Amino acid sequence: MPHDKRMALPKSDFSAAISELKQIIQNNKIPNALLFTGHPGAGRKQAAFRFAKAVNCLSDNCFPCNRCRSCKKIDNLMHPDMILVDLPDKKKVITISQIREIAALTAARPNEARYRMVLISNACHMNTQAQNALLKELEEPPENTFFILMARDRTMLLPTITSRCRHLRFNPLTGRALADHLSESFKTDPQSAHIIAATAGFDLGLAMTLLNLPDPGSTGEPADRQNQKPQAPGTLSVDWQASRTWLIRQLCRLILGPSAKKIETALSLSWQLSLDPNDILPCLAVMRAFFRDLCIVRYAPEKIVNLDFLDTFQDIGSQVSDRQCLFWMTTLHETEKRLTSNSSVRMTMDRFLLKMIHI
Repeated sequence: MPHDKRMALPKSDFSAAISELKQIIQNNKIPNALLFTGHPGAGRKQAAFRFAKAVNCLSDNCFPCNRCRSCKKIDNLMHPDMILVDLPDKKKVITISQIREIAALTAARPNEARYRMVLISNACHMNTQAQNALLKELEEPPENTFFILMARDRTMLLPTITSRCRHLRFNPLTGRALADHLSESFKTDPQSAHIIAATAGFDLGLAMTLLNLPDPGSTGEPADRQNQKPQAPGTLSVDWQASRTWLIRQLCRLILGPSAKKIETALSLSWQLSLDPNDILPCLAVMRAFFRDLCIVRYAPEKIVNLDFLDTFQDIGSQVSDRQCLFWMTTLHETEKRLTSNSSVRMTMDRFLLKMIHI
């Protein structure tokens, strides 16, 4: 099978789900609907796109060739028969109007695909009216079309919908499996793979972002690491590996810098972090690992995430108390909850960073 970085999948942790998808492709019996449950970072979207590529690949084998017209169009999100549905911006539900749009699009035959895919992310956020409208589609499925619903679990979906779906459960990746995957699939050096995997937790999509690789469903392209200058979050085409280093240094400067400059440093950092709200989740992951390392560096230095900053963390650890470190961790957790509830990024980060220097 040709190597495919964009659609590569870890070999372990959800091998049962991947094996089942391979069996479906080999038997050439494509279900009308599949339900992918599990943590959002467990690789469900990557699996959905790989499955769509495999069943539409023009090479006529069980794996995507990654070279034919169909594979390339799916990779570049230019295939007219790959329909993606998600929560609208700043909305909390998928509405009936979105499902009706799907029905209108799927009323005709696929434009060019052997099998058209309708991928519904956050399917558990469909309201009751939207689910009932989708149920009609599943009861009388459009020709040569399969639906993939992605949700954390089945509890928020109508039983009549789940009963019409083939259910595949994607278990979270372990840190070791994710690090091994980054090393094997993307030739990442072991230390960087460890740092990125530990920073991302078990979120494959976030790890790919931190590795400067595009996630399926986004239009981003891999960063040109030879020519790209290190950039802070909030700039176009962020080099996340350079930005991680930048952010750690900024936090160190905030802790160790002169008292007279701390407010200015905090507000400047908050401004830069809030330039693009889409960048805030990777930033929070880096910050979470930073404060975790501060909490444990005096007791288990070999277990910190940011091993390339070990000397710096040991220096800071000798100057701050456990009480300070735990306060920062707790306040960061509160900050993450505020941001997930759609609070202003700038005001929320101002609040966190100013509280951080006034403990």
